Amino acid sequence: MSSKSVDLHRARMETDESTDRSDGLVGKSVHDSTLSMSARELSDRLCGVESSDPVWVDESGTFDRQALLQDVAKCFDLLEARGVQPGDCVAVQLPPGATLFALLLAIWRLDARAMLLDHRLTAAETASLPRLCPPAFHVRAATGATHFTGRSELEVVPLTGAFPLPQQVCLVQFTSGSTGQPKVVARSAASLDAEIDRYAAIDDMPGRDDRLLLLCSPIHTWGLIGGILYGLAVGLPVLFPSAQHGGAIARAATALEPTVIFGVTTHFELLGATADLPRLPRLRIATSAGMTTSPAVAERFRLATGCRLGQVYGLTEVGVVTADLAGRFAPPSVGRPAPGITVRTTGGELYIRLDETPYLVDDGVARFTGGWLRTFDRAAIDEASNTISIRGRADSVVAIGGIKVDLMEIEQVLQQHPDVAAAVVTFGNVIEAFVAARNGLTDRALAAWIRERLNPLKAPKRYYLQEQLIQTPTGKVVRERAQLLSAYREQRTPALDERDQ
Repeated sequence: MSSKSVDLHRARMETDESTDRSDGLVGKSVHDSTLSMSARELSDRLCGVESSDPVWVDESGTFDRQALLQDVAKCFDLLEARGVQPGDCVAVQLPPGATLFALLLAIWRLDARAMLLDHRLTAAETASLPRLCPPAFHVRAATGATHFTGRSELEVVPLTGAFPLPQQVCLVQFTSGSTGQPKVVARSAASLDAEIDRYAAIDDMPGRDDRLLLLCSPIHTWGLIGGILYGLAVGLPVLFPSAQHGGAIARAATALEPTVIFGVTTHFELLGATADLPRLPRLRIATSAGMTTSPAVAERFRLATGCRLGQVYGLTEVGVVTADLAGRFAPPSVGRPAPGITVRTTGGELYIRLDETPYLVDDGVARFTGGWLRTFDRAAIDEASNTISIRGRADSVVAIGGIKVDLMEIEQVLQQHPDVAAAVVTFGNVIEAFVAARNGLTDRALAAWIRERLNPLKAPKRYYLQEQLIQTPTGKVVRERAQLLSAYREQRTPALDERDQ
């Protein structure tokens, strides 16, 4: 990343290495002279000054900075007219597009708080999430845009019983819920501002001379902060496909001429499997997040495009934690800690240093103690390179017959089968494998294939084969056993119990 390609907005980041291998600590500290920031100040930074510079681009057109400022002003006037006041929490549930992010900036310009709800949530999910932290208003689309650079008409609905939020809260988000009940996370304007600068300091991060094709959800952490907010701050045009299926993604990757692609594993698997995909000569960086990408998917993408696949590891609670944008390290490495992030491993688990708890609602689990956030991810720190490897969830290791078995290891073996698109292994009374299968793969054939590669103790006893596994709105495969079983039963595919073979 050249010094002229990224504008840090203000030269205020001083970094120093802070490594203590004996205690398992690795990271960089960022000294920020800005101790606090209001939501309005953050909005001002991101809105910038009026110009014809492109902000967002899709196959139907370009949305420039001038149009953005005009739409922010319109949304601001609408919110004021509907009675939104500074400090109010406004739940936003719109399809990703120009109107959504103009509204987000308008909420912050009013010094109000934004709660982001995925537009793909069911009615039951939409009702349940805000009950965890009730907002004062709910905004939805009265009429929807058909593409990202289009505009939507808004409906602002006042609510009762709003939950009082701490003064510094700027953004309320919900974790993916891939392992159970979503958690309610709060971010301050200062933390978002610092994370934008953290991204700017990461090696190989794109700058204003690049073109970023954003495939992942732009309302969740990776796409929102690393894509939308970062792009606004540094003047990086962000590009969007017309749809999320393989053909639309491949068409956007060629027609919009990106130099950088951000997505999740599913997107790169689709691109790698697309027939006759051009080599994309301008593409220099492709990076996946959300879950560790398998070596097989990364290799197929490299062969299809000529570009190595990088990896970012982050959390809704923190934002970006580690990054290897250019794929310089082999999986399961997820790169080095980003500037401003200090991590340690204790008992083989990854902990992240934070000044205060990121949670608004206590779910009864000890997640934040003594300034350290427990990720529940098993990890290892390489002392020579200061890189982090993520080795699965802490709850993926179970004791069977007095022997510890790593369920993630079984998943990795399953995913080596050429007709397995995805797999999740759980443990109830026995080891069970939920598998997205293709090309007519049968449970008996898969069980026989596994027996050749795993000892009987580790081989799944039940297989649940289906066309696809259920995912969260962020593209993560759901890992909670009850949800997996429910989805499987809806597809009515019979399960195989090896005890009957």
